[in-house]
Amino acid sequence: MNDGFLGVLRLASVALHNLGFAVLVGALLSERWLARSPSAWQAGVSRRLTRAFRVAAVVALLASVSEFWIHCALMSDSTLADAWPAVRSMLEGTSYGHTWAAGAVFLLCVAGISLAPRAGSIRFQPVLWLALAGFAMTRSNAGHPVDAGVFSVPVWADWIHLLAISAWVGLVLVATYVVVPRFFRAPGNERTNSAAFIQSLSDTATFALIVLFITGAYNGWRGVNSPGNLLDSTYGQVLLLKLAFVFIAAALGGHNRFFEMPGLMASLKDTASASSVRPLKRFATVLHIESAVLVSVLVAAAILVSSPLPGTS
Repeated sequence: MNDGFLGVLRLASVALHNLGFAVLVGALLSERWLARSPSAWQAGVSRRLTRAFRVAAVVALLASVSEFWIHCALMSDSTLADAWPAVRSMLEGTSYGHTWAAGAVFLLCVAGISLAPRAGSIRFQPVLWLALAGFAMTRSNAGHPVDAGVFSVPVWADWIHLLAISAWVGLVLVATYVVVPRFFRAPGNERTNSAAFIQSLSDTATFALIVLFITGAYNGWRGVNSPGNLLDSTYGQVLLLKLAFVFIAAALGGHNRFFEMPGLMASLKDTASASSVRPLKRFATVLHIESAVLVSVLVAAAILVSSPLPGTS
């Protein structure tokens, strides 16, 4: 097993880690919105969200362990099987190891709650949100921003950026593969709840995108330091690729919001109409494309985290 393969494996773990965290955020938000109108149909969707949350929690935790283990193996120039001494040394003697351990505890808390009976209950959400926010802070303190100091402005900006992109990506993924497919079989009296969910999805994604652009501009400029580094460094090139994916996803989200949603919302709010299937299919199709693009954003983000800043390699 060589370093090249281990490097690719670490990138895959980081991307899977990001994906799991995004789904956790998206599932929590979706559950909160749908629970505003309790019903038998809503309870069925909630059970699906709970299963998605449980899988995402376990995947994020395992990916975190895998990422850290591989990182230690790379740092010690050892194989995965022989990396335990490096792992123990990293945990005991480095701030990076301490930060990762704190994040693992937060994720373990999330996974433990998710696997408990009645884990989908709203009463657990405040604890889950605190744990996810704490985990996100450990991620920001384990990356490039921590060079400016623990809990510095760059760290807080990265923390907000991570939460914003996770909310956007997670909501789109959860809506695409868990919630929206259930709308096609929702009884007529659930149309109002469906419309409210779609409106909340669009509003929150729009707000997250605005926050994402503001914090991303700050983080990106701080990372590349000068316009020339955008094209002359690997970090800058990957950042441009990530921005391209973000703009494509934003355009797809904008298409849904301004061209598909008006007709879809009107058909859902008209309880006497049965013509919501076609606009819902168009809305769902665009969501599927957007979700694929956003997964590419997460992959680009994983490469950025693992790439040295310009001038530091």
